Amino acid sequence: MNKNPPPGNDGSYGGGYYGGYYYGEGYGSYAEAAVQPSRGLKDYLVILRERIWWLVVTVFVVFLGVALYTFNAPEQYRAVATVELLRDKDRTVQFEDIVNQRIHNVEDFNTQVQILESFSMVREVRRRLQGNELRRFMAPYEEGLDVSLRGMRSPEEILFRNRTISPRRLSMVVNIGYSHPNPEVAAAVANYFAEAYLEHSLREQIDGSRRAVDQLRQQADQELVKIKDMERRLADFKDKYGTTSFDAHQDIDNQQLMALNARLQEDRRSYDMARTAWLQIERAMDEGRPLHELKTIAGAAQVPELLTRMRSLRIDVATLGKRFRDKHPRMIAAREALERTQEELTAAVTEAARSFRNDYERARTNFENSRERLAEKEREVIELDRLRPEYNALVRDLAISKQLYDHYYSRLQQATVKGSLEGQTARIVDEALVPARPYSPNISLNLAIGLVAGFGLGLGLVFALAILDDKIKTAFDIESTIGLPLIGIVPRISRVDVVEKARIVADNQDKHTVESFRAIVSTLKLNEESRNAKVILTTSTVPSEGKSFVSTNLAITFANHGERTVIVDSDLRMPNIAKSLDLEAKQGSLHVLAGDKTLEEVIIKDYLPNLDILPSGGRSKSPTQMLSSERFANLIHELRLRYDKVVIDSPPLAPVSDALNVLPLVDGVLYVVRFNMVKRKTANLNIRRLRESNIPIFGAVLNNINTRFAGYYYSHYYDKSYSQYYFAGDDAEPVAADSGEARGGIEEETSVKS
Repeated sequence: MNKNPPPGNDGSYGGGYYGGYYYGEGYGSYAEAAVQPSRGLKDYLVILRERIWWLVVTVFVVFLGVALYTFNAPEQYRAVATVELLRDKDRTVQFEDIVNQRIHNVEDFNTQVQILESFSMVREVRRRLQGNELRRFMAPYEEGLDVSLRGMRSPEEILFRNRTISPRRLSMVVNIGYSHPNPEVAAAVANYFAEAYLEHSLREQIDGSRRAVDQLRQQADQELVKIKDMERRLADFKDKYGTTSFDAHQDIDNQQLMALNARLQEDRRSYDMARTAWLQIERAMDEGRPLHELKTIAGAAQVPELLTRMRSLRIDVATLGKRFRDKHPRMIAAREALERTQEELTAAVTEAARSFRNDYERARTNFENSRERLAEKEREVIELDRLRPEYNALVRDLAISKQLYDHYYSRLQQATVKGSLEGQTARIVDEALVPARPYSPNISLNLAIGLVAGFGLGLGLVFALAILDDKIKTAFDIESTIGLPLIGIVPRISRVDVVEKARIVADNQDKHTVESFRAIVSTLKLNEESRNAKVILTTSTVPSEGKSFVSTNLAITFANHGERTVIVDSDLRMPNIAKSLDLEAKQGSLHVLAGDKTLEEVIIKDYLPNLDILPSGGRSKSPTQMLSSERFANLIHELRLRYDKVVIDSPPLAPVSDALNVLPLVDGVLYVVRFNMVKRKTANLNIRRLRESNIPIFGAVLNNINTRFAGYYYSHYYDKSYSQYYFAGDDAEPVAADSGEARGGIEEETSVKS
């Protein structure tokens, strides 16, 4: 069974969360209520509180610097002149503008504001500053720190930096301000800017009108030359094609076309009728049928009479044939009369057919002639239409040139008159007055800005340091970075030696620590997988994180809960369990693995009630081979059969890989992290190595956290308001203690579930 979650698309491992802690996919029965860990406001307040002195010092330095600058800065006076931009210029005559300077929209207004802000206005004002006034203007800028650092500035640069152009909202009014240490100079320069803008606008109008007059005169002359040229070309065209008017010629052609078209239709009908009749005659001749049977032939001249006579003679011949023989004179006369009549009928039919053929030929000739005359006339009309665009273009260009010439000439006359009558496009509403009080420095505003800037820089520095700090400190670091649930924290223990620290739960010297290990055991019992786990491996990222301390006290806590427990020291490079428990263990698991001793001979039984110790018995030169051997696997299997809990203390993962060889033999892993010691990247890398073994990682234990930080880093684990439970008197009644311990266990489970 794969007990570890598969990696997700982003390289992380999927899984569930319980109480804000990640337990891995399929780990625990609470995975359905998954909640992704994230930083909240409290986490940022914790970051701020941890580095509060950085913020305080930064605020103080910035505020002090701003205050020193404010109280030592020279005073500045600001004078303001007000100018109104006219939407339309003043008029003395109602002529249309030659140079359009109307303000139609916001863009036009902003254009005038940009002109006020332009450097050309600065140069205009500079030309007005002369003599003593210029010396007074430059006097404040001829000495000081700024001059020493950047040198002497030009008057234009000073004017440009200290003037302000501020349009008033929802109006056509603009404030022109200027700042200077001398209030009289400030007022004079502000008024110079206003006057310079008015003169600039008027000069632009006059120059524009002069340019417009010259351009209009040039365009009128050009149009006059074009008119003469086009009149000459039009006369040549009429002479070449012999027409004075294409419109009149077109009317005649249209009438002729209509007459020819009517004639063509009539000839077409005659041709169709004659052709039909002749085709019938030809078909009858081809088929050998008598032509007099055709209606067209039967109705021809003499044919009806001859047909009647033929029928009568045939009757007579038939009647005489009954009375006389063939050679009877009357029979001979009757047959001869019938033959003559037949010959006359044949001649009449032939003549009629010839007449129809002649009619057909004549009708066809008439139709073809009419069609040719109509086609010829159409060609004439098309030729005329081909010439018409050229003719019309000449006429149209001539008319347009005449209109343009009239327009240019009229505008030229207006521009000549208007050039001397230009009105103002702006006027000064208020001249700048000499200011009575300085406007800079603004002490209250500067100090407020310094305070806000100090806080901003301080906060930026605090969070920058927090970002650069890659050490694991918070539950967020453990849960989001390395993807493990934080199942408990262990406070820092001071003024305790190594031996006392290793068995601090047994001696009950530190109530906080005892309750921390009880909470870890309670949390492990909440999940079926960790509750049923017999063999638990404790490891860490780097040495000195306290994994041996956690192993011994966790085992003691299991033993105190009535479970038969054994501690196995699998750190064969630097064994620490026996030393930390003050045991002289010259024999241990190494001797069992070597076959020199049995498990019964090396195990230290009943070190505490329900607790046995299996030391390493020394150091190994080949720890990896020892831990991956079949004898070590058999040893762990034997311990699994004998004990309820087997706690294996293994080497850290970062420097050596010994713990990875033990992983296939255990039911789960507890990962020990020392507060503010291990980098997140390093821990995450080693956690990934653990996950590749498909062995459940029950969670992380954060060790050696200062109680000063515990209250705000891990308020859900530690709260000073519960201190009465930790520091109950030693003389408390056993029932009350047991009741409190049970209640504490229940509260611990409740807090984890919440």
